[in-house]
Amino acid sequence: MPPMFTVCQKFDSQCGDSWSGYIEWSGFYHLDELVSTDSILCPSLIDNLVDEDWNFNIDADYLVYFFRDYEYLKQRVRYDPARHNLLAVTVRPTQTPDAIDGFEFCGYDIMDSHDSISVLTNCGKFPSIYSVDDLNRFGLVTDLGRVTKIAEAIRAANADDHHCCDCRVWGIARYMNHE
Repeated sequence: MPPMFTVCQKFDSQCGDSWSGYIEWSGFYHLDELVSTDSILCPSLIDNLVDEDWNFNIDADYLVYFFRDYEYLKQRVRYDPARHNLLAVTVRPTQTPDAIDGFEFCGYDIMDSHDSISVLTNCGKFPSIYSVDDLNRFGLVTDLGRVTKIAEAIRAANADDHHCCDCRVWGIARYMNHE
């Protein structure tokens, strides 16, 4: 599947008490920013679709707020790189996602079975499966092999949990070309 794109709120120290409360709860003291498509921590800027969106979005379960064209997204929302992340997402990558001009690869997340919550950073902790040291400064895992093993172990240990039973790896790159 080619990459899909979304624009999310940034979640970092500029978020004040929300950020400090999250860091205290999570124990991820080394994070500079959480780069994710987690709908609670980094909500999408698009919460209602307009008619034109259907020409550009991914028309599939749980993915209608993801798009095929990031230039459309930049025009669709009032994109502000100081407050927002424009993300390129590759679902279930089998190799490091291809570089996209203007984007920086940040790492891999594990999204829940509904593609909405990060199992790595917002579903509690799984200390027997991974540690804080597995996460980079963006709350992502840098190594595809490692994150794949983490996802497999979470699915196996939590087969009855609706968030974890079909969790999947997503590769995430962030738009850095702020013309």
